[in-house]
Amino acid sequence: MKPHILTRTVLLGSSLLLFACQGDNAKLEEEVKALRADIVELKQQLNTVASQVGDIHIIAQASQQPQTKTLPTQNDFNSGGTLPELGDAAATMAIVEFSDYQCPYCKRFIDTTFPKLRANYIDKGKVKYVTRDFPLGFHTKAKGAAVAANCSLKQEAYWPMRTLLFNNMRNLGDELYQQSAQNLSLNMEQFETCLADQQIMQKIERDLSYGSSLGIRGTPSFLIGKIENNQLVSPQLLVGAQSYETFAGILESLENSKTK
Repeated sequence: MKPHILTRTVLLGSSLLLFACQGDNAKLEEEVKALRADIVELKQQLNTVASQVGDIHIIAQASQQPQTKTLPTQNDFNSGGTLPELGDAAATMAIVEFSDYQCPYCKRFIDTTFPKLRANYIDKGKVKYVTRDFPLGFHTKAKGAAVAANCSLKQEAYWPMRTLLFNNMRNLGDELYQQSAQNLSLNMEQFETCLADQQIMQKIERDLSYGSSLGIRGTPSFLIGKIENNQLVSPQLLVGAQSYETFAGILESLENSKTK
């Protein structure tokens, strides 16, 4: 971003006050036009910066190799069962996903890897799958989408809402949330009340804080480990939209270790 534009904008703002006080309408109109032009240019530059940051994030995700890091045992990894989850209550392994509704690599994982994990591990009772929200700061609509998803959870429609949000990630916004809720036959009064509930945003902030404390910086990221006494024992942290084979390799290793 060009620094001189910001400086000029501040000076123009000061000029507006001066000409307004002097009653010089002609000069005032001229300065207003100049200020508007600078604001348009600033917005364009900000959009460019946001796009570049997004590109950097995508490049970083694409270049990552499937490396894992072992973390300390996590107590109450699913917040007492209050988080969205799939799988058998008696499952001996768990995957905790940290995701962002504007993240293209999250969608890639959901489209390509997640269906196989669900068919071969979750639906077969081997893995409990838990999701947490990790909306990245430069994805301006990700938090709003996370709120909509969590409000759908309150009406037992989290998973279909999640699918709708990811399938329409270019159109995230209030109109999509309302239409999706109607399509899912949710109680609209309850849904709209929930959207304004600060407790939902606080839950999302707790997810962000928790993920950050684990060293998570990008999405999607995953904790994968064995469950013992509602603890995730020495879970591995896996980052990026990795292949089904990568997940399967980690899960098979966990299964084999419990039989020794």
